[in-house]
Amino acid sequence: MYSMRNCIRTYTTAKGSKFGSYSAKYTMPEKLVNHININSQISASGPTKTKLKTQPPKKKPLSFTKQILLGLLGTSAIIYTFDSTVGYGIINRNGRALSTLLMISYDYKVHFNEDYDIDALHERNAQRLYDLIITNKGLYIKMGQMIAVQGMMFPKHYQDKFKQLFDRAPVESWQTCDRTLQSELGADYRERIFNELDEQPIASASVAQVHKGTLKNGDKVAVKIQKKSVSSQLDSDLLTFRAVMHIYSWVFDLPLKDTMNYICEKMREELDFGWEYKNAVMVSNLIKSDPEFGKDQKYYIPHYYEEISGKKILISEWIDAELIGQYKGLADKGYNLTLLMSQIGRIYARQVFTWGVVHCDLHPGNLMVRHVTVPNKSFLTGWFFPTKTVQQLVILDHGLYEHFSPKFKREYAEFWKYSMEKNYEKTFSVLKGWGMEVDEMIMVLAGIGDKNSEYVRNHIQKMKTATYFERQQMLRDRLRQFLSNTDKFPLCLVFVMRSMRIVAGLNKNFGSPINRLSILVEEAERSVDVFLKESGTVDTFHDWFTRTYVAYSAIIFSNLLFSLHKAWEYIGKRIFTEKIEEVEEMYDRQVMEGGELFGFEKMPSSSELIV
Repeated sequence: MYSMRNCIRTYTTAKGSKFGSYSAKYTMPEKLVNHININSQISASGPTKTKLKTQPPKKKPLSFTKQILLGLLGTSAIIYTFDSTVGYGIINRNGRALSTLLMISYDYKVHFNEDYDIDALHERNAQRLYDLIITNKGLYIKMGQMIAVQGMMFPKHYQDKFKQLFDRAPVESWQTCDRTLQSELGADYRERIFNELDEQPIASASVAQVHKGTLKNGDKVAVKIQKKSVSSQLDSDLLTFRAVMHIYSWVFDLPLKDTMNYICEKMREELDFGWEYKNAVMVSNLIKSDPEFGKDQKYYIPHYYEEISGKKILISEWIDAELIGQYKGLADKGYNLTLLMSQIGRIYARQVFTWGVVHCDLHPGNLMVRHVTVPNKSFLTGWFFPTKTVQQLVILDHGLYEHFSPKFKREYAEFWKYSMEKNYEKTFSVLKGWGMEVDEMIMVLAGIGDKNSEYVRNHIQKMKTATYFERQQMLRDRLRQFLSNTDKFPLCLVFVMRSMRIVAGLNKNFGSPINRLSILVEEAERSVDVFLKESGTVDTFHDWFTRTYVAYSAIIFSNLLFSLHKAWEYIGKRIFTEKIEEVEEMYDRQVMEGGELFGFEKMPSSSELIV
């Protein structure tokens, strides 16, 4: 047995063997040798009743570092699971946003210089921000849409990329909507309030979706339900938006703090359905009490059910009507397009210059038209025809509004009146009062400056010869100058200027049937007259006659030019069979050219703002 163990323990390779010309000694592991020894003893002694007990190997305790790593891993898994199922992904979303924003800020800070491809830099970071938005969804989509429509301060890469977000509004599941309804209206809301409630939405936007229902009394209603993810993620998403604007402000050295705070405030308002209800009631009362609009009954705000609505639920009257987004196709259904566009233009002008309560989201999805029978309030014909059929404009979605102070309402009316009258000094004075550093370029944008002045010609030449990076620097300097006095600048213009161009886009899509500028100036002139009377300003006959003569001369001249242009359009189409630029197309081109002259890389057209 001893000799066998030795043979097993060691062996020697002799010289000249096929394994080599050297000798080596191999020693087997002690455990294997002991195992063989035990087996050998058992074989030699025969079977025995004694059982050998083997001790399990002792586990080494985990090191402190491994314990920490395992703890962090477990904690992270718990946090991720909780965040995904209960916390609506807030931590995950914010982490993703923070890493993306840090990457973008680093990229710009390092590469935004004359020696780098700035075009590729913008394209790369626009894609990064777009990917973040479509991944995080919710309020991010709303913020991206705002960049798309207010994006003239952003490079064209951001504008072009973010236009795609208007088709990205996700639909929330009925289970989630049901929980919101129960939270706002009570667990028994369905049995107590509704006869029917369609679980499939008829429309979905970035912050809410609409379902059709029928109340217990038989009224058909539209039920607007705020998306749960949006309300839960509001604070963290607005914090991210602030971070985006801070980075943009830091990288390009622009004073955007006040603008950022104002936009965040408007977002909060739009998510409070109680605010939307108040706006709807206010504008409805203004229409009813207006001597012109209340009498002709051509405007309508749906009735809202306050007692069964809340901050996240808004229930309103269901309206059977045609959306105006069909544009010229509405003529085939018996609607007067010139009257329709006149209705839109007039109520918008009344909101801006007389009421100071402005609907800032008059896109085609929020405007409907219908033929409806109403009481005939005419003194002459009402005795014989107690009812009449009118073409009625229905206005929806009153979440995004601007409420003017009396001071700004007067100043804005004066700006429109004096700029149309080509009154350089008074227009300059209004702009200066808004804290703007006014030069000839600003006056050109206001439609009153001299495009052929030496200052403007030098600026145009400089823009033509500048590199892409230099043009970006020039735009930054102009914006810094433009926003230098944000404590005086009326930030409500951010949304009012957009809504003004939306109305222009609607007129353009209808084929420019009305002289929109004439309607606006006429309302502005009337508003200024009211202000003068209310302020107790005493007019001599000469002052009154001069002011009235100048104002209405401008309006008459504008209408004359409009009529001549429409006649030329008709002649060009019928006789020369060629497309003549329509009036609103001409205005739109002039605005876009003015923006590019100012230094904006790309001014969106009025049609692009209609989404």
